[in-house]
Amino acid sequence: MTVTSRNTTQTCSHCGHILTGKNKLTLADCKWTCPSCGIFHMRDHNVAQNILAKGLATL
Repeated sequence: MTVTSRNTTQTCSHCGHILTGKNKLTLADCKWTCPSCGIFHMRDHNVAQNILAKGLATL
């Protein structure tokens, strides 16, 4: 079983909003605030939460 990591960096782990266009993160962005729900994210922690959620959803 493979868990895809598509959009895990660009997706808010709180509300699911996906950053696109001018809001899309670059490799230099390590902190960001979701424009939809206002939650502050540390990039690596947000990615980990998204990957964990996707993995748990496959169980």
